[in-house]
Amino acid sequence: MARRELYVGIDVASRKVDVCFIDKEARTVRPRASYDNDPQGWTELRVAIVSASSLCGTRPRIVCGMEATGNMHKRLEEALRKEKRRTLEVHVLHPRAVKHFARALNTSAKTDRIDAEVIAQFLLRLQPQEKAAPLEGLEELREVTRMRRKLIEERTTCKNRLHKLLRYHFPGYKKLVGKRVSTRLLVILESMPSPDLMLAHRTDQIAQIKHGAHHVIGTTFSEHLRQLATQAPVAILRESTRLLLQSTAKRVRELTTHITELDGIIEELLDEVFPHEVLTSIPGLGKVSTAAILAEVGDISRFTTKGQFVGYCGLYPIVWQSGEATRRYRMTFKGNRMLKMTLLVASAAARQYNPIVATYYERLRKQGKSTKAAGGAIARKLAVIVYALLVSHQPWSNEKAHRGLCKGQAMAEAV
Repeated sequence: MARRELYVGIDVASRKVDVCFIDKEARTVRPRASYDNDPQGWTELRVAIVSASSLCGTRPRIVCGMEATGNMHKRLEEALRKEKRRTLEVHVLHPRAVKHFARALNTSAKTDRIDAEVIAQFLLRLQPQEKAAPLEGLEELREVTRMRRKLIEERTTCKNRLHKLLRYHFPGYKKLVGKRVSTRLLVILESMPSPDLMLAHRTDQIAQIKHGAHHVIGTTFSEHLRQLATQAPVAILRESTRLLLQSTAKRVRELTTHITELDGIIEELLDEVFPHEVLTSIPGLGKVSTAAILAEVGDISRFTTKGQFVGYCGLYPIVWQSGEATRRYRMTFKGNRMLKMTLLVASAAARQYNPIVATYYERLRKQGKSTKAAGGAIARKLAVIVYALLVSHQPWSNEKAHRGLCKGQAMAEAV
């Protein structure tokens, strides 16, 4: 006897969810309904699903689906997975896939109730593969690693703004105080955001200013700072410019403090969510980068091949051609942006601390690859290594990596 089936399409909004119940023949099992998107509404929805399943026969297969909508669906997903009276298959669907499916159905109107029916039809017709429930704490790890990336991007923006202001108001600053925006310079700009304020203090006074628990500005830096103030085009800056310099320097220091705090939190969460992870065994890949990768990947079994994983990372080239212009390749804009950025940044550290990766990079450079192209290839190679380690659950091995590098070189030479 064929097994009974129930398909539950759920359209999630911030305040309510619309639900459609159909069986394997696409017939409506019970009328469509709406529930509040809160704990009480989730309980009512679970009762409705169990009640509808009894109308399909004894112990039917129950398939529930909803679109990924920011984080509005996540608590509902958790609530459905915790249902004990019946086993629920819970699918979080890509909105673009559902949208294309609705076009294939030639659905012209769009309402929440129609969207719920489309999702139910999607589950019935396409039978998506069931995925494992996300690990406890994975969502928190993903949020904190993404927040760290946002703070780093904001800090980079602030530093670029600071460089722009210094170039205009303190020309030649790189020669005197260095190319980097150091903590010493930030402390000075917070308290003395104008040449006249710097010159109002003696060298020994500036030298004794603290920029850390056990560090002071120092005599040499203070002398260079006064020299920079002396040769400034404008001795007294406008109040607006002072505010820009002061607030930007302060913000850079605040962001650095927040990022340092987040690093400690991320390392603790990594040990809690992934206590037996193997990625930190890769030379050049630290705990923070590992946490960012694992938070975005989740369950590696959802990728059946390394090609799928590399595609998800967005680390593959595409052909570019325009008119008579020469054909060339560039990195795709697709893929998980957070994962791509993490691997690109990690590839720089891997070139420095991983001899195998450094050898591969030098080989690409000798073949005529540009720095950018070779860096992208290293990030792709790192993604393949990450996939291999996560699938095999084996730590990094220099011997295996060296054999793989030699095999790749032999294949390249044969071509």
